[in-house]
Amino acid sequence: MTQIHIGIRRPVRKSFNVPLAEDQLKAIFKKHDKNGDGRLCRKEVRGAFEELGACFPEWRAWRGLCNADANGDGFITEDELNGLVKYTMQLGYTIS
Repeated sequence: MTQIHIGIRRPVRKSFNVPLAEDQLKAIFKKHDKNGDGRLCRKEVRGAFEELGACFPEWRAWRGLCNADANGDGFITEDELNGLVKYTMQLGYTIS
């Protein structure tokens, strides 16, 4: 006797990684301004990189400050935030 198996077709889940947009990155960084002073210290930038899933968030925060802190005061102000976002965009963080 021959058995016939009817396979059940299951939907295939495809995952697409979509790059984060500039406004999404800005919102993430601004969310990490814990004390609400309108600027980001290295600890706050590190928290944002942790949320983004960086392997070495402390190092990324340091590199972000090196790239974006134009006046060298150790903080990212609203005027410098675009530089931090530009640096972060180059790293290719995505939404899955």
